[in-house]
Amino acid sequence: MSIQLLAPYLVWRSRWNIPAHLAIGFCITAYVIPGLLTDVWSGYADETVTTFILINLLGGLSLCAGVLFAKHARRTFGPMYVTNYFNRDLGYSIITKRIVIVFSICVAGIYLAYAIMGFMPIFADDPYSARQFKGMYRDMYYKAAYLYRFSFSIIHMTMPVLLLLAWYKRSKYLVVIATLAVLSLIASLSRGPMAAGMLLFLGVLAAQQRAGMRWYIPLVAIIFPFGSVFFFWLGSAFELQGMTDAYAGESFSEFVSAGAPDINDQLRWLHGFLNGEYYSYGRTIIGGLIPGNYQWNPSIWTLTFDDVGADTSELVTGGLRLTNAEWGFANFGWLGVVIMPFLSGVINGFILLYMKHATKWMRPVQIGTALVVYNTLGLQMVQYYFLSIHSIPAIAAALFFWNANSRRAKYYSPVLSMASTKIQKVD
Repeated sequence: MSIQLLAPYLVWRSRWNIPAHLAIGFCITAYVIPGLLTDVWSGYADETVTTFILINLLGGLSLCAGVLFAKHARRTFGPMYVTNYFNRDLGYSIITKRIVIVFSICVAGIYLAYAIMGFMPIFADDPYSARQFKGMYRDMYYKAAYLYRFSFSIIHMTMPVLLLLAWYKRSKYLVVIATLAVLSLIASLSRGPMAAGMLLFLGVLAAQQRAGMRWYIPLVAIIFPFGSVFFFWLGSAFELQGMTDAYAGESFSEFVSAGAPDINDQLRWLHGFLNGEYYSYGRTIIGGLIPGNYQWNPSIWTLTFDDVGADTSELVTGGLRLTNAEWGFANFGWLGVVIMPFLSGVINGFILLYMKHATKWMRPVQIGTALVVYNTLGLQMVQYYFLSIHSIPAIAAALFFWNANSRRAKYYSPVLSMASTKIQKVD
């Protein structure tokens, strides 16, 4: 399973490959600690466990083969050409204006959404249900669902660019916007979004010096496991039983496993799936592009694969997180385990090769913006088997910010504007 997330190192072994560094922390928390330090395997039949291991091993090897294929294809078919689209010497004025406009709208939007809904998850009577907008909170959420989704998507996915600009420009207004944006994510009780933007921001700062990775990688390795028990600490501090019920065990490893139940969830899904072989035959690939609780939405389908169309409104979960290989198996069986991860690896390999060469010409804020584009548009291309309509606002915002790096974004003369078509060869 970890192979599928760490395969990007095969083509881009660099301190600037921050998404891969972050994957280390996730692998430790979701796979290494539960898989090696707990008895998560004992609750399932040997056949289920064996199939689970074979799916992820075969899928992981196939994904690595796809990444290496992209690397080999680049060498075979010639050098990569990196379009000189951006201007390294371009100041921060244009992107700052765009950041201020977009984040002012989104920060105002998300707080307005909280006001319309009448609650913030962190202050709700049942925070665990509130963060998923389930149960009694569902109807209140629907009053501002589109506004909330739009604002939340842009804030949490493009936050690193705002933080980098606030850091380098030392602008009080940017700091205020960033603070309000961070607080809005904290109020949502979404662990990933709360930490991801800050860690990517810190990663860009750390990567500017080789020694920076000496503290950044250990920080990531520590933050993720402790983050998985965040709800237990929060529930204990405020005596919220609903947030602590999911945690059981006597050791720290068992608590981490309870907070990041990926292996357990995937084994439970596979055990039920093998009883009926409920293949989706590609319908879950596009299911996430249809608004509402569409029955073939990947997040919905993982909960109702054996009873497609069942009501999930009362389930306090956002769906199960399957691996690349498991999605291949869910769609097309063993053939999907080989083909889908391979295609994903090829796409990721070519994107990362471009990132590897393009970042050599960029300044830190530009690199941060490029990584945000990768985390939005790039990952939707790589994870083509899990498309989501909710990612569209963040992708549009990321590209809008990235365009500010263009030579055309500044008021150049027609002669200088022709420089945007210059191409630099990378051997």
